[in-house]
Amino acid sequence: MKLIPPLFFALASMAVAATDAKLPPPANRPIDFEKEIKPLFEAACIKCHAKGKDKGGFSLETRDSFLKGGDTGAAAVIGKSGESNIVELVAGLDPDSVMPKKGSRWTAEQVGILRAWIDQGASWPKGITFAKPPPQNLKPRDVALAERPSVNPVDNLLAGYFAAKGVEFPTPVEDRIFVRRVYLDLVGLLPTPEQLESFLHDPAPDKRAQLVRRLLDDKRNYADHWLTFWNDLLRNDYKGTGFIDGGRKQISGWLYRALLENMPYNRFVAELVNPTTASEGFSRGIIWRGTVNASMLPPMQAAQNISQVFLGVNLKCASCHDSFVNDWSLADAYGMAAAYSDQKLELVHCDKPTGKIASPRFLYPELGALDPALPKPERLQRLAEIITSPKDGRLARTLVNRLWSRLLGRGLVEPLDDMEKPAWNRDLLDWLAEDFAAHGYDIKHTIEVIATSRAYQAPTVEGPGEKEEYVFGGPLTRRLDAEQFADAITSLAGDWGRLPYSLEFDFTAGGIVTGLDMPQWIWTDEPVQLGPQRLAIKAANSALAEAKKAAAAAQKKAGEATAQGNTPTDEVKAEVDRATAAVAAAQERLTAAEQPREASPGPVLPETDRHRVVFRKAFHLDALPAEAYGAILVSQSWQVQVNGREVKAKQRDGFRNGRIALLDLRPMLKVGDNEIVIDVSSHTEKQMNDIERSKYPGSLIHLNKQSGLAFYARLVPANGGAPQQIVTDGDWRVRRAPEGRWGAVDYADAGWAHAQALPAGVTPVDEGPSLEPIHRADFANLPVELGSQLIPVISTVAQPGHIRASLLVSDPLQVALDRPNREVVIPERSTAATTLQALELTNGSTLDGQLRKAAARFAPEAVRDPSAWVDRIYRSAFSRPPSTEERAVALEMLGNPATADSVADFLWAIVNLPEFQLIN
Repeated sequence: MKLIPPLFFALASMAVAATDAKLPPPANRPIDFEKEIKPLFEAACIKCHAKGKDKGGFSLETRDSFLKGGDTGAAAVIGKSGESNIVELVAGLDPDSVMPKKGSRWTAEQVGILRAWIDQGASWPKGITFAKPPPQNLKPRDVALAERPSVNPVDNLLAGYFAAKGVEFPTPVEDRIFVRRVYLDLVGLLPTPEQLESFLHDPAPDKRAQLVRRLLDDKRNYADHWLTFWNDLLRNDYKGTGFIDGGRKQISGWLYRALLENMPYNRFVAELVNPTTASEGFSRGIIWRGTVNASMLPPMQAAQNISQVFLGVNLKCASCHDSFVNDWSLADAYGMAAAYSDQKLELVHCDKPTGKIASPRFLYPELGALDPALPKPERLQRLAEIITSPKDGRLARTLVNRLWSRLLGRGLVEPLDDMEKPAWNRDLLDWLAEDFAAHGYDIKHTIEVIATSRAYQAPTVEGPGEKEEYVFGGPLTRRLDAEQFADAITSLAGDWGRLPYSLEFDFTAGGIVTGLDMPQWIWTDEPVQLGPQRLAIKAANSALAEAKKAAAAAQKKAGEATAQGNTPTDEVKAEVDRATAAVAAAQERLTAAEQPREASPGPVLPETDRHRVVFRKAFHLDALPAEAYGAILVSQSWQVQVNGREVKAKQRDGFRNGRIALLDLRPMLKVGDNEIVIDVSSHTEKQMNDIERSKYPGSLIHLNKQSGLAFYARLVPANGGAPQQIVTDGDWRVRRAPEGRWGAVDYADAGWAHAQALPAGVTPVDEGPSLEPIHRADFANLPVELGSQLIPVISTVAQPGHIRASLLVSDPLQVALDRPNREVVIPERSTAATTLQALELTNGSTLDGQLRKAAARFAPEAVRDPSAWVDRIYRSAFSRPPSTEERAVALEMLGNPATADSVADFLWAIVNLPEFQLIN
């Protein structure tokens, strides 16, 4: 054994003494860990060294892990604070090695407290830990209800809460307030005066429960209203960032059908987590232009959005670094993101690659594991199984918390996206969640339970102050959201939209549209080479005619010379010879053109093979229709003519290469015989710039493997009878590269072939977008599958109108009222009034234009009986009649007689009253 020289001990003792002399002295009193040390650790240490994090190998979750220290050795020496590494670090003796690295430095007093605690034995009471707490609101938990069968379960559970808080159970509001509230909350509309009066005079004791059920059974209005809620949560919109260049895909059709059919929520979530083609837009996110932060790439967007929407977990901070606002780490976020990545995913810390590869894993491994070896489709299927498993109580709790907040103004857990926070009434949250799951994840059922409770029907209250404890006393007063306000204005004016902005909505779902004659997909069975052959024959005939004309002119000139007794000049003779040769050449060209042609090999055609495929359909009208909308879906570019006049697209689906459109046919129609002509290109192409066009000529003209056309027109008679439906089928005539004036009504097409219906299950595909060049993997570079869009587009033409704001794009008024662009998840909208809102409501052209339209419609009624008209407006807007004073003021505003301007001014005053803009 080698002996250590005494000099070493002397030098070491001198070094310790020198360090000790620089440190603040220990506090000269007993130290209480819980009151003095614990707050210091919580403020400065646990972000990096607790709750599952052990930066530098050091964890202070327990006393043992604290004393053990980390990569640089023991953190503390009991009884010897001057020799303890942690004391030296927090004291900052070495400027290059100070803890904490960020935030406030420890004061001399705080260092002294730590020293004294270590010197006094570093006592650490049992039960105190800085370990990551078990997750809240995660696992199922049954709640037993008191035996009160006639009491709504929500009220049953709140009875004890009110008793504990010393609060009287609120008395329900009067009928008229309830009616207005429940209409706006459940279907987003103001009740009409007739609906209000019917309810007020209903003697049934359970009429409120019956009304709730009727509103929830109103499939279309329910879906139209709750579409806003889900569009906000699922980042779904109809235009905006990402849509122009194929970086984003809407899920409107899937979502609307799910709402109309009241899809069970567990299946709803499963189809978003493990998406179908119709629902993939949510998890695919937005492919942003240019260079973006790693936290904004699509797999990380999926991790953030799925965690936030379905689990109430905020991963945004953890997408860049270990979160400072919760306990989630960078590894947690990348574990979720890896499930959605098509390739290995490297962890990137604040845009600096770490070299570490993420392994797919779920945020709560106790609920289930993801096998990293699984291919992506199986990974997503497994992830959906875990999230929707009965063991995941968080899924139901997150949703019922959102519903409670939507209906009563504040969640049982706040913020809504931090479900690790405790609920103000845990039993109520858990009972609602378990009841929701027990009833097949039926969202309407939970809404019904809440809306039929006395708690929901209580008078509205104001929320707590900034530092006040929240005590539930009833629903909070809420503002109409932008879409509700827009619909309320429209309901007063009666000026509903006819067509939605998106062509994705399937109005056959929920039985909104029935009795459709569906068009067949049709094409021609003429060989493709007939088109260019007919073009060649046409060109050859034209050339032959010109050659014969020139030959006749030359012969005439030679004949005139001979008739005058002169010999034709050499020049004239040469002209005759050339003309004769030209005729012979043109005849040979015609003969060659008439010979059978071989089809061009492969899908790519020579430019000369481009031709038109023309379809024609004749029909008769005894009278002009009140409305005549059409829809067209074609796999190549197209043009529609009616009676020889081109029909411009009223609305086009830009997402699908412009191959789908709605048409307004009425201006072109006439009484008597009519003709629809559809001219379709034989080829497709890739949209490219000039450089790309020269580099990829094969992408300029491409023959789809399966071409096809579907057309539907719906002509609504002015007398209100059954609509006339015109659809593509085998009766249509078709010809490749037809001759003559084929757009004319009197064109003879009897010699044309009949169109051929595509075989069952076969639908056309436009392959143009998927041709080279492919600059990035996005929706703009995928083939356009038309089959799935046939029913939505046709049903859009057939739906009866009454289009609400949720199915339209935003306008300046709705933007001012906080309708978002939905580039991010919006769990709830701001309720604060803003200067922009005040300006738009007082001076904005959108509201002014709507009110002036309404005034023009209402002016005759207001002139005829102004008092009755004022009464109706009050009942429509406020669900009550005007007071005597209000009626007098209103009549004075209208004047005698009322004018369109005075009616508009009166309506403006009505809609700017808080009573109109609030849900009380």
